[in-house]
Amino acid sequence: MIVLGFLIGFMGYLPPGNINLTAVQLGLDNHHRRLWAFIWFAAFMEFVYCYGCIWGINFLLQKPEWVNVLEWSAVAIFAALGVLSLLPSSSKVSSSFSGIRRGIIVAILNPLQIPFWLVWGVYIQQNNWMDGSNASIALFSIITALGTVAVLWMYGVLGKQLVERLKLNRDVLNRIIGALLLTLAALQAIKLIW
Repeated sequence: MIVLGFLIGFMGYLPPGNINLTAVQLGLDNHHRRLWAFIWFAAFMEFVYCYGCIWGINFLLQKPEWVNVLEWSAVAIFAALGVLSLLPSSSKVSSSFSGIRRGIIVAILNPLQIPFWLVWGVYIQQNNWMDGSNASIALFSIITALGTVAVLWMYGVLGKQLVERLKLNRDVLNRIIGALLLTLAALQAIKLIW
């Protein structure tokens, strides 16, 4: 559970986006205190989203009529995200970075976090990787937040070189993530069929 939580938290912010590009901007501007404040704030929001979604899933899983819908929803969302990741990307990493205010707003109102954690939460619960207690959910959420800290620190420290490297290898990264998501969708579907 520890390694899985850390990897999910790390992987969630690996593709370039507003939050990690804010970390790059703060690192490039040598605003180390702001960088660390922003990283810990983003990690706190990751904790909130992770805990809230997994707790909500536990509540929903206690309703037997919702279990099958949630399980097949996870398959559909994993498959859709996997296919979208494999499609050629026409967007490039922006060289103009957003400000810290925009990064904080995006961390608070991140529209991708709820579906991200709902899908992962269903998958984690269905594989019994967590017992569903509040303490277990809190520990898992803390570990995912630490994965977020690690990846945002990496963006802040390695800055421009990392963004340029990821930009050059974005298609490779997208293929890896897409293949992983499609594999998870297939495994979940196989588990549900048998």
